[in-house]
Amino acid sequence: MSAESPDDGGIDRRTYLAALSATAAAGLAGCGGGGGGDGDGDSGGDGSTGDSDQELGERVPTVSIGALGGVAGASNIEQANLHIRDQLESVLGVPSEVAVKELTTYWNEVYNDARTFSFSVDLSPPFPSFLDPDNLIGPYHISYAGANGKPNTSNYANCEYSQKVEAQRAAANPDERETLVNEALAIASEEVTPITLVTNTVAGVYRTDQVNASGIGTAGVAARNPEFLWESEPINGADQLLLNMTPGNIPSVVYQNTRPATPWVGTVYMPLLYRDKDYELAAGAAESWDVEDGYQTFTFNLRDGMTFHNGDPITSEDVKWTLNWLNDNSDVLSSINSFPYESIETPDDTTVVVNMESPQPPYINAFIPNWSGILPKDVWVEAGAEENPKDPDLEEIIGSGPYQVENYQPRQILALSQYDDHWIDTNGGVTFRGYSDRQTARRAFEEGSLNVLINSTTDTNEQIKQSLGDTAEVVTGEAFSSWEVRSQHSFAPAMFTEFRHAVSQAINRQRMVSILNSGQGSPELYSSFIGKTHPWRPPEDMLTQIADSPQANPETAKQILRDEGWGWDDSGRLRYPADKDLTPRWPEGSSPCENPDGFPCLPDLCE
Repeated sequence: MSAESPDDGGIDRRTYLAALSATAAAGLAGCGGGGGGDGDGDSGGDGSTGDSDQELGERVPTVSIGALGGVAGASNIEQANLHIRDQLESVLGVPSEVAVKELTTYWNEVYNDARTFSFSVDLSPPFPSFLDPDNLIGPYHISYAGANGKPNTSNYANCEYSQKVEAQRAAANPDERETLVNEALAIASEEVTPITLVTNTVAGVYRTDQVNASGIGTAGVAARNPEFLWESEPINGADQLLLNMTPGNIPSVVYQNTRPATPWVGTVYMPLLYRDKDYELAAGAAESWDVEDGYQTFTFNLRDGMTFHNGDPITSEDVKWTLNWLNDNSDVLSSINSFPYESIETPDDTTVVVNMESPQPPYINAFIPNWSGILPKDVWVEAGAEENPKDPDLEEIIGSGPYQVENYQPRQILALSQYDDHWIDTNGGVTFRGYSDRQTARRAFEEGSLNVLINSTTDTNEQIKQSLGDTAEVVTGEAFSSWEVRSQHSFAPAMFTEFRHAVSQAINRQRMVSILNSGQGSPELYSSFIGKTHPWRPPEDMLTQIADSPQANPETAKQILRDEGWGWDDSGRLRYPADKDLTPRWPEGSSPCENPDGFPCLPDLCE
């Protein structure tokens, strides 16, 4: 999900399965088709068309576009959605409306297939966890589609794609895994999932009169870059770093409820491994680690003498309990992956051996750096975390990281001070303050109540430079993720591939570069969950080109629909083909895996 949303954000990945058997794979042949959606029943005439003698069906109803509000860049996102609305109406003859939705509402509606809107502009932010492809392709597994609270943000359902996703999770060598990832991406790309728009750019600004910045690297000035937080030094009377944060990033004491775990992991809680300033895997609470048996055995050697913020020692039993608790509650904790653990062994206080039932290559890269922040077992058990994982009765927040909590108010503030008994020496405290809009955060930065501004835009940076001059240092870069239009696949009209393709051709990507990135970045003409600067991007010839050029291509858009039997009536309204089956792909309030008769799919994919 989503423009710096709970930081924005892994995404829920609960089902890690072994590759399907040859028999199961054979049963998948032809799975993933079907289509439908419900129109408004307004025939609006005799069904004839102004540019064809072909009989047409009912009008395509008004299309709703969901605009994410209350996050960094919300106004830009809304402007991008307004452009899509205008193109739907002027090019395709489809009346459209934009509905601004608060972050939590947006997630709830998408995750539960509420069918309140057909399109939305969004992106997978450049979180370090997304450097592993599973965190980008995994959420679109068929078992995550439908009304089940799982974050398949397009409700995309394709069994063949899901088979490839599962198989890459169980690949025993890197070459095999790369092939399977590429094949999965090729399947989704051919179905125009997603409608990729432009590469994303990221920027952060710090005040040179309050911060001696360090540890920036490739990850930049960002809350997801722990080394920037640890190594930067407050100066000239400042005693801490003061950062803006989307309010939805700090909604719960149970840090695993955020997506992903910034600002908790690497600050309050310490993972076994973390991503450093250049996105490389680095030793965290585990000073060394080994991966053996083709990604089936993972050994972590903990640092000696570590303590929680209450002074209790951190032991292998705490790590074992944390990993098991996350796995046991992956169905209720948002964005937590589950894994087929065979056993977790603790031969001594500083050694943890994780044994899997099958190879799990994403474990060390996609899960451990993001979700293994060590919890104090005794404290959480006493607080009832095993019985009530979403809301344990914690009297105080006791962490394992280099900072301890001084003040915490959900969605408003997370104030942290140094924890002196930690192997990481920080240079002061860190406070994250919630700001729902960028301009308010900018003014706070200019006034000095913030000294680090993350997720800033070119326009914001220019305003700051005019106001503060050399007192503000801007750090920018092109991210490895892309902005995209996410289409709802469960109901018409967005469920039809040709309609998505036509919408893609109608969009002016050059304008989107201006709207979303203030002129930075570059247009994306191929459909892919993985951005073109990402290290796992497939070869271009494996992807489907979904736009002829960066400009809008209205005639191509219309011809795509004409070729599939769509047309326009004398009023210029787009109509379905007369024989188009508009039945939703699965009943509202359910999921494709619960309806095998309506959506052919092997049970193995949905367990």
